[in-house]
Parts: sequence; structure tokens; C-alpha cells
Amino acid sequence: MLSWKTSLRNALQPPLPGLKAQEKMAPSERLKRYNSSDTSEAIQSSVLILLYPSDQGLKIPFIQRPLYQGPHSGQISLPGGKREKTDKDNWDTALRETREELGISTESVEYIGELTQIYIPNSHFHVSPQVGYIHKNLRFNPSPFEVSEVIEASAHQLLTQPFQTKKIHHIQGITIEAPYYDVHGKHIWGATAMILSELIEVFKARAPFWANALRSCNAHTSPESL
Repeated sequence: MLSWKTSLRNALQPPLPGLKAQEKMAPSERLKRYNSSDTSEAIQSSVLILLYPSDQGLKIPFIQRPLYQGPHSGQISLPGGKREKTDKDNWDTALRETREELGISTESVEYIGELTQIYIPNSHFHVSPQVGYIHKNLRFNPSPFEVSEVIEASAHQLLTQPFQTKKIHHIQGITIEAPYYDVHGKHIWGATAMILSELIEVFKARAPFWANALRSCNAHTSPESL
């Protein structure tokens, strides 16, 4: 039997579901803005979906941004940020940003794969979602300047949620309808929800055995299953 990591690595091989999967969790206003945006000069950036074991199965850490005068004030996102000149590649960017924001060592993080890039109109970022795994329980020491709270979500919790939406008063002064994932009463929406939507579709369509295992909280994270 293939390990879940091998199954997910295989599942993340192109072609990926891409925009079609992302759009399932797109806010109502996004497609109109995306279609009218020039992405040629977008800022290259990366985020990390970091899978790690717990007694509730695989988990993923998210960060809540502090309140500030900006487009993503208070929002929940994956650890990540813009690519620096010293970064070797998108993976290197994701690891560096994760170290800085979550305050953890990324030395033993294994590369699993990557998802389809996504453009964020509000910040003019072109984001490359990276997927990694670390086989240990994590203790976070988040940056107080970039993170107001670390939110840990179980993978099976994200996989089993029904489709739900809410109205959001957008920074541009309009009200939008946004699909979201609920994690302990916190709502993950926007580009982060769109990234998760593709990961979940990949898991369900290409690694269904492991999707079912995660639903039952059995992440198969014992050494013999790695």
C-alpha cells in the first residue's frame, strides 16, 4: 500500500484541477476584478500548506493577520509572503516566510508538491501554494508584528465541511458574498479558501482512500505509514 505522502505527491502531479477548483470558493466580486486585471507585473510570492501529525490526525496551521490599514487586515491566511532576491525558488520563499511568521524550524519540512498559482487583485500578488510535511508536533512562536493568532485546522475538518457563504463588507466599500471554511468559529475565505478548495479536490479525486482516512481522523501518520 502506498503511504499517504506518496499518494499525495502523485496526486499533485499536473495537470491539476486549477482555476475550476479554485473558483468554487471564489467571492462573488472576484471574477469580475480578475478578468480586468493586468497580472504581468504582479509580485511573486508563496504560501505553505504545512501538514503535520497530531492526535486528531493531520493538521494545517493558519495565521490571522493583525488589524492594520491594508487589504488583508485581520484576515486568516496561510503563512507566506513575497519572494525576496535571496530566495532560491518558490519553495524557499514559503519556508522562509513560515519560519519568520510561525517561529518554527523548517529544516525537516519535506516537499510534497505545489498547487496552481493564484492571483490576488487587492494586493497584486501572484501566489504559488507549496505543500509540505513535517513529522513532529509543532510549538509555535509567532511573530507579533505579522501574526495575531495561529489557528490549527484538522485536515478532515476541512474535507467534510458543507458549502457555506457569508456577506462581507469589503475594503472597497461594497458588500460581497464569500464562501468560507469554518475553523473553530474562525472563517477562512478569499484566496486562502480558493487554494484549499483545489487541495481538497485533489485529495478527493486522486487520493480518495486517504481522503476517507482523514475523514475518520485516521491520518496514518505512524512511522510505518510514512
